[in-house]
Amino acid sequence: MAKTKIKVGFAGTPKIAFDIFSEILSSKDISTEFVLTQPDKSSGRGLVTSKSLFANIDNVPMLQPESLSGEELIKKIEAFNIDLLVVVAYGKILPSWLLNTPKFGCLNIHFSNLPKYRGAAPIQRAIENGEKETGISFMKLTEGLDEGPIYKNIVINIENKDYFEVESMLLEESLRSVCDVIKAVTKNLQPKEQDHSLATLANKITKNEGQIDWTNRGRKIMSKFLAFKKWPKVFFKFGGMDVEAVNLHIHSNDIGRPGEISEFNEESLKIYCGDGVVALTSVKFPGKKVIGPKDFFNSKRDIISQGDLLI
Repeated sequence: MAKTKIKVGFAGTPKIAFDIFSEILSSKDISTEFVLTQPDKSSGRGLVTSKSLFANIDNVPMLQPESLSGEELIKKIEAFNIDLLVVVAYGKILPSWLLNTPKFGCLNIHFSNLPKYRGAAPIQRAIENGEKETGISFMKLTEGLDEGPIYKNIVINIENKDYFEVESMLLEESLRSVCDVIKAVTKNLQPKEQDHSLATLANKITKNEGQIDWTNRGRKIMSKFLAFKKWPKVFFKFGGMDVEAVNLHIHSNDIGRPGEISEFNEESLKIYCGDGVVALTSVKFPGKKVIGPKDFFNSKRDIISQGDLLI
């Protein structure tokens, strides 16, 4: 007699969600019945529509509703009769009817050690705050924001790692564990409640947060640089422009006026911060290519000098 496969739905939108979906799809023990993902978006002057990564997956229906409250959608998802809905960065809060439709509820993969860093930007906030560790929480979704009980937690070391490195590590660990967790949950694994008194939030990042505050300590500036590598990146103001700091490091503990240029030469632009000197070794002006320290110095030495103040 053929073994009955676990029937799951999947809800997710970005590339990291697609990679986890692909891992689940490859399992011989799991049948992926449908994908729930955000509608295609149009952007740019020509309003170019970007197609979902989940488009054209053979034998897996893709649902892209604008709203999760329509009667037609409810009937369609209920008809799949799934055991579990796996959720990875879907981008919308799931209504109670959807949380309660699968036999074993909804399994969310959240990239932090819950209850720390609940919310939209857990990877970035952990790096920004100089955390040495973060992790993955396989959580049962509830109506509260990332408040559900935990099936499994994996801890990883992220010291001195940037966003892309941490995301890659988290993805690798998720791929290694996700199918086993799905099997365990559908065998009635009981999750453990979070200690809500220890909860912290990882609020959505804004563009303005990328501006460097030179009064901060060098370590804080470096942590923000590592955290915001993908978006919004870190930048400083110069001549009314936002100049991206593409590469920077802590240079020394010499003390000066925060934001004042300590030195500018073919090696770097050195700027005093709250507890020392930060060196910028490559930058990007708006609409221009990234330039290294030599080209930066040769193109700007007539208008940038030691003692100038950056904001």
